[in-house]
Amino acid sequence: MRIRLRYFISRFPSYAEIYISLIIMAAVVIGSIGLIQSLYGVYLHAQNMEFFQDFLGYAMTLVIAIEFIKMLLRHTPGSIIEVLLFAMARKLIITKENTLGLLLGIIAIAVLFIIRKFLFVSRITPCEGIILGAATPVQRVREITGVNIPDVAETIGGLVAYAAKQEKKNLREDELYEVGGLKMKITSLRDGIIEMVEVIEEKD
Repeated sequence: MRIRLRYFISRFPSYAEIYISLIIMAAVVIGSIGLIQSLYGVYLHAQNMEFFQDFLGYAMTLVIAIEFIKMLLRHTPGSIIEVLLFAMARKLIITKENTLGLLLGIIAIAVLFIIRKFLFVSRITPCEGIILGAATPVQRVREITGVNIPDVAETIGGLVAYAAKQEKKNLREDELYEVGGLKMKITSLRDGIIEMVEVIEEKD
């Protein structure tokens, strides 16, 4: 009984996040109806730029909500940065900032890009490992590792799934998979879905 209770408690946050994501997604769908209605308003008020700015603000808010859903489901630093980038972009585009406020906003966006590029993902050397979100594009993995990975998947999570199928292995945490000289290991697997992958070695 205690084992089952522990299992349920350990899985509950994941289910709660999915539940919240579904609610937000429903709100986005409903909100998109209002966006379509606002589009007709833009046509009627073609000369009113303030009305158009309100329309852009509405659209950007929906985009931020979608990115927030992705952040809840991915649990990666990159997804958090993306939400912050969209939120900052919305503030700069929609709100009326003075020159100083605009400059500070641009600097903040630049800092976020620097953080995403140099702190969360860095180049690796042989026998060193780096943990990436499963949604990391394969092209980005090529840039990081220098390995010529074959075009068999779009993301590193898909690459692991492909390798598992080719090697006839099950998806398990700490299981080793290899594609095109690139060795990978699942570090986080939730409900059969790959969340985090560690690239542990590259070969010449």
